[in-house]
Amino acid sequence: MEPVPSKNSNAARKPDKLAERDARASQGNPEGSLFKSWVLPCFLIGGVAILSYVFLRILDIYTGVPIEKFLHDSPGSVFFLTNPKDVGDAIGGVAEVLIAILGLVVTVVAIVVQLAAQRYTPKLVELFISDWINISFFGFMVVASVYSLLLIYSTTSGFLPFWGSLMLLAMTTLILSLLIPYFSYVFHFLTPENIIRIIRRNANKAMKKVLETKPKKEEVRRLQNEVANAMAQISDIALSAVSQMDRSVSLMSIRSLKDVMVDHLLIKRKMPGRWFVPAKDHFPAISADFIQELYVGRNWVEMKGFLDMELIFKMAIKDMPDAVSAIANGTRIAGLYAIKLNDRQVLMDVIQIFNTFLRHAVNARNPKAIYNLFYQYRQLAEAVLSFDQELVERIAFYFKYYGQIAQSYNIPLILITASFDLAHLLKRAYELKVPNLNVLINTFLEIDDNPATQANEFDLRSVRKAQLLFASFLQSQGDTELLQRIVEDLKVEPQQRMESIRKEMMAVKDRKFWEVTDRGVDFFYMDDEQKKYLNQFYTTHIEPHFAASEPVLKVQQG
Repeated sequence: MEPVPSKNSNAARKPDKLAERDARASQGNPEGSLFKSWVLPCFLIGGVAILSYVFLRILDIYTGVPIEKFLHDSPGSVFFLTNPKDVGDAIGGVAEVLIAILGLVVTVVAIVVQLAAQRYTPKLVELFISDWINISFFGFMVVASVYSLLLIYSTTSGFLPFWGSLMLLAMTTLILSLLIPYFSYVFHFLTPENIIRIIRRNANKAMKKVLETKPKKEEVRRLQNEVANAMAQISDIALSAVSQMDRSVSLMSIRSLKDVMVDHLLIKRKMPGRWFVPAKDHFPAISADFIQELYVGRNWVEMKGFLDMELIFKMAIKDMPDAVSAIANGTRIAGLYAIKLNDRQVLMDVIQIFNTFLRHAVNARNPKAIYNLFYQYRQLAEAVLSFDQELVERIAFYFKYYGQIAQSYNIPLILITASFDLAHLLKRAYELKVPNLNVLINTFLEIDDNPATQANEFDLRSVRKAQLLFASFLQSQGDTELLQRIVEDLKVEPQQRMESIRKEMMAVKDRKFWEVTDRGVDFFYMDDEQKKYLNQFYTTHIEPHFAASEPVLKVQQG
């Protein structure tokens, strides 16, 4: 990973000034914009039409066929059985047809583009008018219309502009022939799949251009704007799709937003330093200190993606669980790439945004969302085990924290989910022989150490089942030292409860729960091998403890 500037460096103290200066430079000259938007297209279209007219006019003058010979002797008479006056009238009619076609195409396209923009993103219009096929087709129609008007004045009673008329005929035929393919292209262009693909491609192209061309400061700022605008466009499409309950488009948008972040992660090490100076315009709702942190962490692209995902998450959490799952999965994938590329800052951002998602889900009292988030979060934590074991300690604490918070909010099954996910995480940590396994086990055994859990029989029993699952795993590994720690924690439970818990766990026969769930597995399921080790654990550790304590109880009762 590239070294980042420290907070005490001079460069780190000036991101706002650099961003403001670059933003002013990127605005450009209004006169230059006027020339580019109006004068240049006008001269280009008019110039092509006039040059075509002049060239064909000269060609007709020097190689043209006198009208009498053309009508009687030329092979062209097979196609032009007319006289100059009729040709002149026909050219005028063709000009009217071309202008009418241009108006028709503009009207239809304007309507469908506006409808699509209202549904997906207002910035779709910008994408449409910047597409070279759209520009070329409209430009060709305008050139043909202007050319036909010029050609009207070329036809006289004594001379037929043979090549000029032939060119007009060819252009008109071509335009009419292209109408159906062009409308098909427009309707395909406006499909959400294509729109999202184009936006992502534009963002990726802008990032690669920074690497390939080594642009100047002003150009870097412009390319930054392209990437940020592309991410905003994808987010707008996702928000609109969620509000309209368009499941496929929302999932596609979320995946594409994740892909933009991954694209940046893959190449960010090669980016110039100025690329990482964030613009305040891209983060209008955050403080200057946050902007400073983004500059130091070199992670403004990823953070923008995560903040956009948070907006989508808050809208989707009530009515679109699939979008919530897609956001959690996309966040996990971004974290996996951060681990692979040794980008610790982005990994910390992923953990922070997972915690933020969990807070929103708890506040919304949405157990399904928390359930899905824990699943993706736990998979990320398993990957972090090989990268930073101390960081996994914090993640384990977050599982315990949000599980207990959810229970205090009376959200069912969440503490249980956190317990079983921690049990899976501990199994993986044991297999990897991480040095801080004892700390992780402490967190795991503390998950029920609060009055709310002790007062809730179902939650308490379920947490104990998760701990017994891990105990049966340790029993299979023959690890008596760690087993003893779990035994000490279970000694506070009455014998009747422990025996009934064992009976319930042994009674689970089916791996799948009898209802449809996202994970598809019953938390309490154990195969026959695991059940054998669970019985061994009871026989070796639990039953002797209760047998030893029984005389003491009798004496106390006596």
